[in-house]
Amino acid sequence: QKEEGVSTRRKGEENRERRAKRNQEKNSKNVERKHARSPSFVFDHPMVQHARTSSYAMYQQSVDIARNTISELDLPASSWCGFFAAAMLAVTLGEVVKINNGQPAPYMDEVFHVRQAQHFCAGNWTVWDKKITTLPGLYLLNALIAHCAGAVTGKPNIHWCSLEKLRFVNIVMSVLIFMVMYTIFRKLSRRLKDDPGLGIQPIHRTCCMMNSLVLTCFPLLYFYNLLYYTDVGSVLFVLASYSCSIRNHHLKSALLGAISVLFRQTNIIWVGFTAGTVVIRDIENRGLLQQHDDFVSQMGIAVRVILRYLLQYLLLLLPYLLVLAGFGVFIVFNGGIVVGDKSAHTAVLHFPQFLYFLLFLTAFSLPHMVQRLRHSHLTVLYYVFKPVHVLLFFVSAVLALYFFKYEHPYLLADNRHYTFYIWRKILNRTSYIMYYLLPVCFYTFLNIVALLSTVHSKFFTLLYFLCVASQIVPQGLLEFRYFILPYLLYRLHVPQHSWVVLFLELCQYTLINLITVKVFLNKTFDWDITDYLTPNPQRFMW
Repeated sequence: QKEEGVSTRRKGEENRERRAKRNQEKNSKNVERKHARSPSFVFDHPMVQHARTSSYAMYQQSVDIARNTISELDLPASSWCGFFAAAMLAVTLGEVVKINNGQPAPYMDEVFHVRQAQHFCAGNWTVWDKKITTLPGLYLLNALIAHCAGAVTGKPNIHWCSLEKLRFVNIVMSVLIFMVMYTIFRKLSRRLKDDPGLGIQPIHRTCCMMNSLVLTCFPLLYFYNLLYYTDVGSVLFVLASYSCSIRNHHLKSALLGAISVLFRQTNIIWVGFTAGTVVIRDIENRGLLQQHDDFVSQMGIAVRVILRYLLQYLLLLLPYLLVLAGFGVFIVFNGGIVVGDKSAHTAVLHFPQFLYFLLFLTAFSLPHMVQRLRHSHLTVLYYVFKPVHVLLFFVSAVLALYFFKYEHPYLLADNRHYTFYIWRKILNRTSYIMYYLLPVCFYTFLNIVALLSTVHSKFFTLLYFLCVASQIVPQGLLEFRYFILPYLLYRLHVPQHSWVVLFLELCQYTLINLITVKVFLNKTFDWDITDYLTPNPQRFMW
C-alpha cells in the first residue's frame, strides 16, 4: 500500500509538471502573438535591445561618476544649510512652474536655442540656425540627455526636448553649480588653514555652504536658471574646470574647460586663467611669493621661477595648451571667434566696460562694501602716499570715457532689457554722470585689489584683472550677463566670514529675484511692429 501511494504521488507530480509546462508554452505563444500585433515589438528587435543596453550602461556609468563626484565634495551629513539648499531648490522649481505657465512659448533668444536643441534631439545634425552665435555645447548636452532618457524609457528623444524639460535641465545644473562652488570654497579654506601666515581666519564648512548658497541665488544667474539660455551651462563647466584644477586634476580640468568653450567662446579666457593659476599656486607653494612684497618684486620672482622651470611648467600645462591651440585653429578656420551672425558682435575697444563692471560689482556686493568701510581708510591712506597710482586710475578712466565710449544699437533699441533703462536713466542721463561715479569705481577697485592681494599674491590679482578685461572690453554691448563669471570668480576668492553680511547678501539677492520674476510675469507690454520671433506680449528681463 505504501508503494502504491508513493507511485500515485509521483504520477500526480509528473502530471502537474506537464500541465505547468503546457501552460508556460501557451502563455509564451500568446505573448509572441500579442507582440506581433503591437507596434511595441520594434523595441524587442536585437539591434534596439543592444542600443538600449549600451545606453543604459552609459547611464549607469554617468550615475557612478556623479556618485563618486558627490562623495568627493565632503558635504556634511546633516546641516541647517542643507535645509536652506532644499528650500531654495523647491522655491526655484515653483518659480519655473510659474514661468512655464506665464510664458509657455519660447521667449527672446529661447526661440533660437529651443529650435536648435529640438533639431539635434530629432537627429537633424546638419541643421544650424545662422542667428545663433555660440557653439552647440548646450544643444549637444540636451541631445545626449534625451538619447539616454529615450533609451531607458522607450519614449522618442524629441519627447525629452520640450520647452519645459529643456528649462528643467538648467535647474539641475544650478544644483551642480552649488556643489561645485562648495568644493572651491572648501579647497580655498584649507589653503588658508595650511598657511596661517596670511593672517586670515579659515572658514568652517558650514560657512562655505552658506557662501555657496548665497552665490547660487546671485540674481543674474538665478534668473537665467528659469529660462533656456547658455549662461548656466557656461558657468557650471567653467567652475567645474577650476575646481578640478585646484585639486590638481589637470586633465579633467582641461576637458571641462574645452566643454565650457562649446557653451560660450569667450570661456577660452577662463581656460587660460585656470592654467595661469596652476603656475601661480606652484610658485606660492614654493614659498617664494611673500604677501608683504611689492608688485614689482613679486613679478620679478615669478618671471625668474617660470624661466627656471619652463619645461616642467610646459608639461604640467600641456592639457590646457592643447585646448588653447585647438581654439586658435578654430579662429583661423572660422575667421573669428563668433559663429553665425557676426555683424552684431564685432570686437571693439570698449574700455568703459571695466568701469561698468566695477559699478555692477558695487551694487551686487553692497553688504561687503559697506562692511569694508571700517577697513578701507587704511587702504586709502596707503594710496594717499602713492598719488601716482591714484592719478593713473583717474586719468585712464577719464580717457576711456572720453575716447572709447560706445553705444551698441541693441542697447538703444531693445527696451525689454533692464540695461536699456539703466543706460538711459543713470549711466547716460547726462554727459558727465559717469565722471561723477568715478570715486565709487575707485573705491571698489581698491577693495578688490586689497581683498584679492591679501588672500592671494599680487601676481594672481593681476591675472584676474587681465582676464576680466579680456572678456568684457571687446564687447560693444553693455550686457550684464557678461559680468556673471568675473563676479563669481571674484566672490569665490574672497569668502565671507560674517554671518550677518551673508544674511544681508542673501536678503538682497532674494528680494531682487522676487522682483525680477514678478515683473517678468506680470508687467507686460506690446510692440507696434512684431514678427514670429518677437510676438506680443513683451516682458522685462536682465
